[in-house]
Amino acid sequence: MAARLARLDDPEGLQQAALETALEAFRCSSGAVCLWDAQGRRLRLARAVGRAAGAEVSGLAEAAGVTSADVDGREPALPGPGEVTLEAAAGPWAVRAVIPVVGSTDLLGVLALGAPAKGEAYSETDRALMAALGQVVAMAAETYLVHSRFRSEMQHRMDETVAELNRASAELARVKTFDEELFQSLPVGIVVFDPRFHIIFRNAAAERLWPEDRNVFDAARRSDVARVDADWEVGLREVVDMRRPWLAAGLRLERAGAEPARVNLASSPLLSQRQGVVGGVLVIEDVTQRVKMQERLEVSERLAGVGRLAAMVAHEINNPLDGITRLVNLSARAIDGGDTERVPGYLEYVGKGLARIGTIVRELLDFSRSASGTVEPMPIRDILAEAVHTMTPAADEAGVTVALDCAPDLPPLRSGHLYHAVLNLVKNAVEASPRGGRVRVGARCTDDTLVIEVADSGPGLPADVLAHLFEPFYSRKALGKGTGLGLVISRDLVAKQGGSLTAANRDAGGAVFTVRVPLAPGSGPAAMPETKEG
Repeated sequence: MAARLARLDDPEGLQQAALETALEAFRCSSGAVCLWDAQGRRLRLARAVGRAAGAEVSGLAEAAGVTSADVDGREPALPGPGEVTLEAAAGPWAVRAVIPVVGSTDLLGVLALGAPAKGEAYSETDRALMAALGQVVAMAAETYLVHSRFRSEMQHRMDETVAELNRASAELARVKTFDEELFQSLPVGIVVFDPRFHIIFRNAAAERLWPEDRNVFDAARRSDVARVDADWEVGLREVVDMRRPWLAAGLRLERAGAEPARVNLASSPLLSQRQGVVGGVLVIEDVTQRVKMQERLEVSERLAGVGRLAAMVAHEINNPLDGITRLVNLSARAIDGGDTERVPGYLEYVGKGLARIGTIVRELLDFSRSASGTVEPMPIRDILAEAVHTMTPAADEAGVTVALDCAPDLPPLRSGHLYHAVLNLVKNAVEASPRGGRVRVGARCTDDTLVIEVADSGPGLPADVLAHLFEPFYSRKALGKGTGLGLVISRDLVAKQGGSLTAANRDAGGAVFTVRVPLAPGSGPAAMPETKEG
């Protein structure tokens, strides 16, 4: 019986089985299951059979004398005939047995039975059996309650877990959507590839540049990456194999049905905490518009420079032309007036004006030719020594000493541009130095850069002169002594070597012009300089 009751997993079935068991065991035709309402502290009819149907059981416990002691002791009550009568649907119902069903601490309910079938009274043996039945029903009820609470708690926890999972899933979906929208809206192309360099994801910007390629190498080959990086395939493979980033800038990328794009590529390994390198990420920056704007800007700057140069050339040539015109007119008037003695003097000044124009034209030709010309590699020391040797006669005449101070094992360099630039700087330094002054020409290598300095012992350069020093036709020399193109040509010659020319004042007095020219990595030796007077 206990096992059968324990297997029941619903309260109605347990109540029905408990009542049927009691009626069968005690040969009774009427009975009821009453549940205890702890809040209202009264019994409530749950199930009834026979004349007990519809019975009013609220006062049953007190009427049957089921005291707290009876409850605590789980002892059934056996009222005598007529002692406990309840109003029921079919009329009065006589209760002859009240079996308390008590849990561990609380009253759960009672089983109320009518008289036995033959009208006999219940015996003490029946009372003992009733007590045992009450305990069995109580254990089954408590087991059900425990299981019910457990199931309820588990269901509650499951509901909470499912709700949390749903929230997490919704948040994950939101984040995933956000990430996808973020990647798709980026102006740069994002390509994700696996360890075999197969493309597994690309955003919209990358799709516009690489719409059909399924492999990173195939896509990269549509550009001129080999022009920028001869070992680009090795570098790209090392992204996965060696976890090394790879960069390639200024590539020309062919596109079907569109003009070529200019792009920068940057790749990094894609890492997982558990699996290590799981592929790589390639960022494609489309710089086509930027390059076009830079090219247009360079063209505009060149045109503006040409315009300014043309205006200055016209101004510089127009001045001697005005003088020549006036002198020719004066010569004509003198000849017409018979005063021919002045004509040779006029013509002498005409010759000087024409010579001035010729000098300007020659230096303009040097300026225009500075971007071209065949030059051969030559040791840097030899280049500087030749420039110093060329200026030595003029320096001796001016009473100026020119010293060459450079290491003997400096690397070779293309000589044509640099020679003319240094020669011009030495010439200016000699002219700026007073008699008894000294010009120093030094050279050294620092961080793969050739540094040449031409320092004089003259008065230095005022701030207003420094601001305009490299402008065409700007000169501080006396009229007829310079065209103002020498430093412009020198700076242009140095720029053709990829270098720069700057001017500054020395703390010890005088000016110093510094030429910086990049060398091939590792070509700059470290050596102690030596001095040679020339």
